Amino acid sequence: MSAGIPNESESPPNRTILILYGSETGNSQEIAEDLDKCVQRLHFESRLAEMDSVQLSTLLQYSLVVFVIGTTGQGDVPRNATLLWKKLLRRKLAHGCLAAVKFTTFGLGDSSYPKFNWAARKLVRRLEQLGALEVFPSGEADERHAEGTDGLYLRWVAKLQEWLLSAYPISGGLKPLPEEVPLPPRFVLRWDSTETSHDDRSRERSLPVAGGRLLTLVSNERITAPEHFQDVRLLKFDLPDEKDGSKLELNPGDTVTIFPKNTPEDAQKVIDFMEWGSIADTPIDWSKCEKPTTMYVDDTFTLRDLLTHNLDITAVPRRSFLRNISYFASNPDHKERLLEFTSPQFLDEYYDYTTRPRRTILEVLHEFDSVKVPPERALDTFPLIRGREFSIANAGDKLRHPTDPSLQRIELIVALVRYKTILRKERRGLCSRYLDTLAPGTIIPTLHKKSLTTLVGPAVDSKPLVAVATGTGVAPIRSLLYHRNSQTPQAEDAEESENPSAPPAAHLFFGFRNQKADFHFADDWPTFPFLTIHPAESRPAPPETEAPPPSSPGTMVIRRRGTYVQDLVRKEACTVADMVRRDAVFLICGGSHKMAEAVKEAVLFAIETEMGVRDSQGRDEVFGRLNWVQEIW
Repeated sequence: MSAGIPNESESPPNRTILILYGSETGNSQEIAEDLDKCVQRLHFESRLAEMDSVQLSTLLQYSLVVFVIGTTGQGDVPRNATLLWKKLLRRKLAHGCLAAVKFTTFGLGDSSYPKFNWAARKLVRRLEQLGALEVFPSGEADERHAEGTDGLYLRWVAKLQEWLLSAYPISGGLKPLPEEVPLPPRFVLRWDSTETSHDDRSRERSLPVAGGRLLTLVSNERITAPEHFQDVRLLKFDLPDEKDGSKLELNPGDTVTIFPKNTPEDAQKVIDFMEWGSIADTPIDWSKCEKPTTMYVDDTFTLRDLLTHNLDITAVPRRSFLRNISYFASNPDHKERLLEFTSPQFLDEYYDYTTRPRRTILEVLHEFDSVKVPPERALDTFPLIRGREFSIANAGDKLRHPTDPSLQRIELIVALVRYKTILRKERRGLCSRYLDTLAPGTIIPTLHKKSLTTLVGPAVDSKPLVAVATGTGVAPIRSLLYHRNSQTPQAEDAEESENPSAPPAAHLFFGFRNQKADFHFADDWPTFPFLTIHPAESRPAPPETEAPPPSSPGTMVIRRRGTYVQDLVRKEACTVADMVRRDAVFLICGGSHKMAEAVKEAVLFAIETEMGVRDSQGRDEVFGRLNWVQEIW
């Protein structure tokens, strides 16, 4: 690979950098924002943007283009990168059309997925096919790595900075700006001088989500046993039909994004800490303010509204936040300590202070009480609340409203997050706290996101299904089963089937503690006559308190006790191998990366023992041809 360093005889290079990010969860965006600040300190003229916000021709206008991109779904690019990716894939593009583009990438991924960092890798390949030159080695971060994403990124960006100073030296006698020198803000809030402050904290505001859907909560029911350690809710919402009377198309794998908000008490704490009381309830003049593209506000939003709906004041602070608030610390010791937390050499201390005890931004502001952020810098300092995505748990006929044909009934299953840290402090997730007390009749703004994975359609409806789930990961599988139950496709072996119109066979390996505590949707599984369920109880209840298993028409294998889903997949190796031969869809869902890896190994075991594929390369080739869909969080 060419180093890409300009020839000494050439004129000084143009020092412009375009930083593009593709992000599904916000992690890639945060890395890109940090990178943008790093190059600004080297006196580069930079532009930070979503990948989808630029044209291909834009890439030609900068000295260097840096892509920061995560991988979502089954090796897919994030939603806000799909438009640019499709443009790059156009067949009519000439081979050397991007020959003037110099680039590097930083990919974020999770090595427990089969297609680790697939999006970044295929982006590099495609850019090179079009003639672009990778002038600096691309970096990769693995969420499973002991140092996490931050540790790997910090090493990569340090080398990138060295290379940038060599390839694009600073002219005019300037030197890189040190970390203790603040950069100009990206976002500055402004108020109309004619407006007066009016305390309206009792009013109800709804977040104006662009392209969103208003859902009405019908019920908020706990479905785990009262004595069970985890509170799992079944939320039912009503969705009105479209304006033209049509129904929104909802398919298995689709998600609903819910936007949680902070409590009025927490918002008031920040106002008190920062001494913003005199301006907290004055409407912001948004005509004079830039704001992030992913932030939703209306024209009358105040600083209090931002603290309630938009700013994530209970998040675990990232290094960038600690750096930002250090500039507003009047206590020199506070300033020094906050900057230390942002230094790569103190990464372990940063983790010990923030990540491991899950210390919140509110707690940091309380402990570093000399920090007083100017109100106009609030949006540039605090992170944004990100919507939480939940898989829709129903489909097909189950979407029909029981009484009103102009509505659809959407079901979500949500585990409320509540735990104690190493400091023995109780923590509750922001969205969990919001949903905990959400009352029926409440109307909330949401976003519907279509699945990036094709789980329905003629090509897959006729294939058998092997599904593996733990806990609330069963939601998209339940949706898929209801979809299949509502269809009448011809099974692949229809001529040999007693019921040729029935959906093809499905096997569900479902992991939970015990049937009495958290065997979700126990009454649903028997209604699918094509389904065999293999329950894996990790903590089976005593026989005398065991809830009775579901009855026919569905099939339930109940001979396994005190085990895990991967154990059952191994024990059912013959069945699994038969599903492999029949080109089944494998759908793995849940909150455990170790589970996903163990299930993969169990399937490889079935390929080896029941299909006779003894060599590892052959097993990997068979596995690589599987319709393997994995959704782990």
